[in-house]
Amino acid sequence: MYYDKSQAEIKSFHLQLEQSIQNQKTLESTIEQQNENLKQAVENQELMISQVEKLTKENMVAQNEVTDIRKKFSTHSMDVLSIRKPKLIQKIINKGTKEVLNDLKVITDEEQFDETSSISNISPS
Repeated sequence: MYYDKSQAEIKSFHLQLEQSIQNQKTLESTIEQQNENLKQAVENQELMISQVEKLTKENMVAQNEVTDIRKKFSTHSMDVLSIRKPKLIQKIINKGTKEVLNDLKVITDEEQFDETSSISNISPS
């Protein structure tokens, strides 16, 4: 009877030990996964910080350009200048408009809606 009881206790301890080993493995894998998730979150945060810094610098440059342009326009009266020299103002505006249109042509594909070029690019199966 004592032998049966001790064998039952040993068996119970073995089952508890096996359960503890399984729990330990589960905890270790969970901790490892959480560490990887934490590393990824830190990398993402560092990336976001660097992008925010880059955008902040670009914003500062743009603000400086706006300030410079405002200073230029505040020192020149466009009304008076356009009355005194209308051909000069017209030439400047036309040149600027032409540059903007050329820039738009460069950044857009003129043939993107051309059906004949898209059909000719498709090879028959």
